[in-house]
Amino acid sequence: MALVLCRHWLALGIRPVLVILHATPTDLAPDFDALAVDRLTLDIPKKGLARYFVLTARVFAAARKYRATGLLSMPFGWHAFIALGARLGGVRHVVAHVGNYPDASRGSAFAKFRLLVQLGRPFTDRLVCCSRYVQEGTMKHFSICERETAVVYNGIPAEDFAVPARQSPASRDKPFTIGMVARLEKHKDQATLIRAAKVLKERGRNIHVEIVGDGSRRGMLEQMIVAEGLSGTVSLLGMRRDVPVIIAGLDLFAFSTTPDEGFGLALVEAMIARVPIVASDVGACREVLSGGTLGMLVPPADPIALADAIDLVRADPQAASVRASRARAKALREYSGEAMAREYSNLLGLSSLAQLAHSARPIA
Repeated sequence: MALVLCRHWLALGIRPVLVILHATPTDLAPDFDALAVDRLTLDIPKKGLARYFVLTARVFAAARKYRATGLLSMPFGWHAFIALGARLGGVRHVVAHVGNYPDASRGSAFAKFRLLVQLGRPFTDRLVCCSRYVQEGTMKHFSICERETAVVYNGIPAEDFAVPARQSPASRDKPFTIGMVARLEKHKDQATLIRAAKVLKERGRNIHVEIVGDGSRRGMLEQMIVAEGLSGTVSLLGMRRDVPVIIAGLDLFAFSTTPDEGFGLALVEAMIARVPIVASDVGACREVLSGGTLGMLVPPADPIALADAIDLVRADPQAASVRASRARAKALREYSGEAMAREYSNLLGLSSLAQLAHSARPIA
């Protein structure tokens, strides 16, 4: 998301500075290098209360060094200390990105998180939610007024996801290829997709599942694939830099996720690529897919329902293609990187052409 923002901000004459909390990972470093975006690594300690004071002090120093006009905090919760440092450093406009529905089931951990959000309120202009679903949860669970929030959909560079020539139907020699792109973390649900693959294999379907992404649950998923006898059916591809090419080669995009899902950027990438979609029926997916008119929705954590929906797409490719074409039209209209950059520019006080022409510098 930060990379897409930087691309469009540079085109508008805005000179962004990327402030990074930790030295690793560095997956996107070559992309930012190609844009010649200034990067500053704060190297915040990963443990201890002192890290919060270090974060505030180093953000303050960064704001003063670059004479920042606005600051967008991608971390939520920690944004309280980032916003304080920015305000002390003279930043006029501060907003924080909210990317997931609040998980209020975490007991004392959530109580601490809620306290952080309250601490950040005096220093933060808006909490920018990536969907209306997330906005509703933010207001409900953090007792935030609607005027303290905004909704800006995550955007993608549509030009990276050219419409592929749809493949011929799967045959005995050519498996029906199902893909999912997402972090391997607990707020996603690749496990249900793997179980659905087993159901489809037991039905005699010629399928192959490609799961792109990495994270803390990789080991568990690897063990699950072996235990279910799916080593030749399900592939964990890890982090990839050719996601548009992978998505273009899919017959179906399966987005198996949880109610904690805030938006689903990869879901939009599949929409742009006009790949038929089956997704979990959770708030964010329901919103993005217009209640199921642009892709099939199935109950979350239900591998049989997911397998049934995949079979329906295989059985009626024409209906799936119509939904996919409508999904692409909506994604181009509402989920573009340009629209996202424009909305964030407004929130960061960079909306007028006069301001844009004068190297105003937001920190992301």
